[in-house]
Amino acid sequence: MMWVLVAALLAGASDAPASPVLTAQATPASNPLADALALEASGNDAGALVALERLITNQPRWELPRLEAARLLLKGGSAPELERAATHLDAALREAPDNPRVYFLQGQLQEEQGATFDAIRAYERAVTLRPSYDDARFRLAGLWAQAGDWLKAELHYRPLSKSRPAWVQVRMQLAAVLEKQGRTQDAEREFLAARDAQPDNPGVLRTLAAFYERTDRPQLAAKVRAQLTAPAKRNMRALKPSKR
Repeated sequence: MMWVLVAALLAGASDAPASPVLTAQATPASNPLADALALEASGNDAGALVALERLITNQPRWELPRLEAARLLLKGGSAPELERAATHLDAALREAPDNPRVYFLQGQLQEEQGATFDAIRAYERAVTLRPSYDDARFRLAGLWAQAGDWLKAELHYRPLSKSRPAWVQVRMQLAAVLEKQGRTQDAEREFLAARDAQPDNPGVLRTLAAFYERTDRPQLAAKVRAQLTAPAKRNMRALKPSKR
């Protein structure tokens, strides 16, 4: 239950579309892939998907439009869309078996289908191919935590806490898996680091207070909860030097 509460309070990560600037360097002079991504950026997902699938028809062995089409279809999430996404990912895998993004998107697809351990294997392959693939590592850590393998979850949250210090949810979830292992002091250190990074974040404060209550420290819990109702500190205007 504690793990569910942490996950509910703090948002996860998600894959982002390829940068049109970077894509333009790898596409033909007409930039059809960048044009399709621009349609998505303008809010026209349906138009972007039509443009991508037209490009796939014209260049069926080019994996990049297939990956973008699969990503867009995963955003929809209906059974027919997931089936089309799987078709594109299978084709992309044949053309680019060492592209880590293929495995990341396969992991997302398998999560949507409820195949947790297939998703884990896909994300493991993604981070093996690209150890700096933080979005994949974040999802992988979360799935290991959901599966109750706290050591493997820690294995992936640890490097994320260093590479993504601004992702406060990483520290919170690392603290949660450490607590599950009975490592209370280590867990407290991570909870406090998250609080120090975002001292006014209500989710962080509530989770820290609940941690102190679980570990029989009601006075510390009350002190943290008091921060939730304390008035915001006002920045005082600097006084000008006296002319006297």
